[in-house]
Amino acid sequence: MGRALYVEMRSPDGPIWSGEAKYVAVPGSKGAFGVLPRHAPLMSSLELGLTRIRPADGVPDMKFVTGGGFVEIFQNHVLLLVDFADPTESIDVARATEAKKRAEARLRSHDETVDVARAEAALQRALMRLRYAGAPRI
Repeated sequence: MGRALYVEMRSPDGPIWSGEAKYVAVPGSKGAFGVLPRHAPLMSSLELGLTRIRPADGVPDMKFVTGGGFVEIFQNHVLLLVDFADPTESIDVARATEAKKRAEARLRSHDETVDVARAEAALQRALMRLRYAGAPRI
């Protein structure tokens, strides 16, 4: 297993993907970074962003819009614990556009009952989904 990583991606809803990979790129809270086999042990928080996995079996890279969370790297094992993960090729653009409009409307509202932090988070998720929607595997 010295030439591949074993990757597990999980959310609170359950497993998302697991398998062997040649490379993983994640949106770390201090900046995006890549992981290759024999990477030094590391734990990091993750931000909302694009996560790429290059499977070891030669299929094209998989891309996911992932929510915040954590990554642990130890002995060629990469564990990604994320709030959510949407494969870019299956993002519903119409739904993401509507979510963006709703979040923007809540933020423009002068209603004191609006949870601003939650509305801002919803807006950022929608913008990230729209940014990478339909991104092909490469």
